[in-house]
Amino acid sequence: MNTTFNFQENNVLTMDLETLKRTHKENNIYGEPLKGFYHYEVIDRLADLCELKGLDFEIKDIFAAQNRSRQMPGVVVLPQVEAIHGINAVEAHILRRVYSNIVIHNGENDEITTNLAIAYHQDGVQIGFGPLVKVCTNQCIMNPERLVSNFGNNKVTDDELFKSVESWLDNFFDYQEKDLRILQKMNEITLKENDVFQLVGLLTSLRVAKDCTDKRISNRVKNYPLTQSQISQFTEDYLLQQLEKSIFTLLDIYNIATNLYKPDKMEIPNVLPQNLAMMEVLTDRFNL
Repeated sequence: MNTTFNFQENNVLTMDLETLKRTHKENNIYGEPLKGFYHYEVIDRLADLCELKGLDFEIKDIFAAQNRSRQMPGVVVLPQVEAIHGINAVEAHILRRVYSNIVIHNGENDEITTNLAIAYHQDGVQIGFGPLVKVCTNQCIMNPERLVSNFGNNKVTDDELFKSVESWLDNFFDYQEKDLRILQKMNEITLKENDVFQLVGLLTSLRVAKDCTDKRISNRVKNYPLTQSQISQFTEDYLLQQLEKSIFTLLDIYNIATNLYKPDKMEIPNVLPQNLAMMEVLTDRFNL
């Protein structure tokens, strides 16, 4: 269990749930949680739902990130609390950007399990549901119906947020079977080098369109599948893997992308939306 944090040297830190609960609680003027509930309460409520549905689960990989924003930083350290608990004490930290995984072991195999991914940040809460590739802990969001948030254009109420998760868990094995079928189909599609480079071109075009100052163009793209720096990293990772292997499936290429969608590699609010955006591109292009 952590006793201190050091976000000066590390932009992202990991912790267990009990440590997260010890961090400073950010309230509004009425003494209530600023976002309606605390980060750990979201994790607790989802864990309670898993238990209620009789699923075999574990809470893993809780990350907190500093985003360096002056207006709403991801991490704030309170000197008055440090004076009581010590320099860099866990209790003196407000954590505004937290990402967590709840791994569900039912129906898993040697390569794939199922996961609830939680992103809690300044805008609100996002929850995703889908396969998790074990060897690289890559989250897969296979369908827009498996991502829900209480902010943005498609926002739902807080109650609807948790009802969506309950619905996923009620239909857990049906969703799991559908997602595994898609992954299997992706594993049966072989891509040549030119196919991958065409995909890189498409991803670049979508990035350019999203950043266009003309709203008639930018509004066509809801979310980046990859930012420009991620496109460069994605291409480099593919070229490096080419040194070791010659045959790539669509699933191999997808895994190169999902390996970038992690809280220690990108901004937490973008992890799940970009993950879904990539799958939507592949679904459309390869008729998944």
